[in-house]
Amino acid sequence: MTKHLINNPGGRKPLPEDEKYGTPIPVRYTMKQRKRLGRKAGDIPLSVYIREASLHAIVRQPVSKELMKEIRDLNNLGTNVNYLAKTARTYGFTSIATKAEEAADGICQVLHEARTKIKPKEEENSALLSN
Repeated sequence: MTKHLINNPGGRKPLPEDEKYGTPIPVRYTMKQRKRLGRKAGDIPLSVYIREASLHAIVRQPVSKELMKEIRDLNNLGTNVNYLAKTARTYGFTSIATKAEEAADGICQVLHEARTKIKPKEEENSALLSN
């Protein structure tokens, strides 16, 4: 039986090309993951929830070893700053002024190094996402 394009009573109008769904992408989940997705979806059909979540999610790249080193260094400097603050409260700021300046310089240096490592990756990721 051929489809009559001009007179199609009772049939649904075809969707515009930009609203048609393309090829499905198979994804596998463990039972635990599947149950978690089901709980998060609530009353929404699971396929709709996964589609919307994947389109609106913020996906972050894993932290590189170099950046993790910078984060550890920054954490160590933060510990030093806390110690300096405690010492300043106890003995007065003048007793730790030079150490505080050294800590501030170290923090600025670590932040600068981290920014220079993050910036190229952000630009690369935004270029990939815009394509």
